[in-house]
Amino acid sequence: MKRIILGIVLINILLIVLTGCSNNSKNIITENDNNNVTNNQDEIIENVDESKIEWNEITQNGVDEELLLKNMDIDVLKSVAANLQSAMDEELKEERENPEIVITEGWARIFNKEQYKKVISIGKPAMKPLYWILYKSENNGEYEYICAMALQEISGITFENEQDDSIGWVTAKEYLDLFTKKVISQE
Repeated sequence: MKRIILGIVLINILLIVLTGCSNNSKNIITENDNNNVTNNQDEIIENVDESKIEWNEITQNGVDEELLLKNMDIDVLKSVAANLQSAMDEELKEERENPEIVITEGWARIFNKEQYKKVISIGKPAMKPLYWILYKSENNGEYEYICAMALQEISGITFENEQDDSIGWVTAKEYLDLFTKKVISQE
């Protein structure tokens, strides 16, 4: 069932990409902050590496989907989606063959998969495709979580809980929201 749902999500994302989308909003993103910034509302510390991220697709008015698609390499999107789906398929196969692996190694072993590492190795060109997948997905499951982790790892934009230094987000949609707010705050 999980595999079918993930397959449907992937197909929907690819269909959206291939047919195009439009939204009447304008946009921007700039990222240049190598200091810790405290988000008073959520008591989360943001850690950002020294790299600069410039996007014009996100503003306080929302995401300009047409511009995001225009500025995204569709081949990279396909590669990112295919690699992450392949990693998930491999993980599910391992779990069917050896159900104890979930207990002994956990599902987070996916971050050690070759396919996940390929996505990370793409670097910054994979950021917009990862954002797009998260933004367009109606789901908030393991696939989306993996996309959020990859976006965090590539972008260097992390959010930590100020009180216990744990990750400052639980779901992929929470990371997407924090990431988007960070982009907007750079306008």
